[in-house]
Amino acid sequence: MPDADVARRRTVPPDLRKRLRRSGTRSALRALELYSQGIAWRGSMLRSEVRALRVMLDWQLTRPELGAGPATQVEQVRFRRADGQVRGEWVEAPGVATRATSVILYVHGGAFIAGSTRSHRGLVAELSVRTRRSCFSVSYRLAPEHRFPAAADDVLRAYAWLLAQGLDPKQIVVIGDSAGGHLALGLGPRAIRAGLPVPAGIVAFSPVVDISMAVAIAHEREHGRDGLFAGASTGRAAMAAYYRGTPGDHPELALTTDDLSGMPPVLIQASSSEMLAGDARHYAEALEAAGGDIRIRFWPRQYHVFQVAHRLSRSASQALDDAAAFVDEVTKPLA
Repeated sequence: MPDADVARRRTVPPDLRKRLRRSGTRSALRALELYSQGIAWRGSMLRSEVRALRVMLDWQLTRPELGAGPATQVEQVRFRRADGQVRGEWVEAPGVATRATSVILYVHGGAFIAGSTRSHRGLVAELSVRTRRSCFSVSYRLAPEHRFPAAADDVLRAYAWLLAQGLDPKQIVVIGDSAGGHLALGLGPRAIRAGLPVPAGIVAFSPVVDISMAVAIAHEREHGRDGLFAGASTGRAAMAAYYRGTPGDHPELALTTDDLSGMPPVLIQASSSEMLAGDARHYAEALEAAGGDIRIRFWPRQYHVFQVAHRLSRSASQALDDAAAFVDEVTKPLA
């Protein structure tokens, strides 16, 4: 005999149940929007909010439809150098080329305060499949515990560690998303200043270019919000924990003000409707003006870092194929 809850559901017409569900979803989204507006008004996030965001992002991106497949091989790395520790994990699909041949250095996103090698393992594993290469996913220090330039230092250290193992820089491609895209793009000038060769190429998925979000806020004012409850002002409030105490126009934070003359080939992918579409265009224009090799691709009606949904979205799958083709183009062919 059905319980009272089941009996009540059966007495509600299906079309009314659908309207109630939609109403509940709209109410939840409205509540989230108001909450994000409060964060934007405050200009920062509480430690408790940061911890909740970290848990939520790890849970959201490790669901079965987004996580790594069971055949994926993962090897944790903790290596201490004289200049600090390299932390991360090797992520490899079955049958990929050896690590001595060609590798991907992956830098996860998460507004510099969240995200992890675990949350992005599904995306990194798929890049290993499509590029047929081993991927080293770097675990960098997060704000607010560690402010600028901690994350950038950790990414540069991981890159230097790969070079120290005898890898040819012309066989390393750096890929990052969102805040990780910012760190990936910023690696080029930082490597040059450190006396290191630049990688063969850089791929940035929906990168943050201007960490103050001035470009993104201007883009939103002109084109409207992209439908996500976390707008550009909320993003700025979240990332403030990373660069607090450093001017937002610092060349390593506002990337287009840095010296881009020695950059390797760059591929940027973004949604044409997301808040960071303006950042993508802004960077492409700056790199082109500096004489760089830039390719920029936009996908319509997609969301921020849509590539994570490669199993669910044809556009996401095409974007990863595009990235894999770029990797093959800028490196030596695999045997």
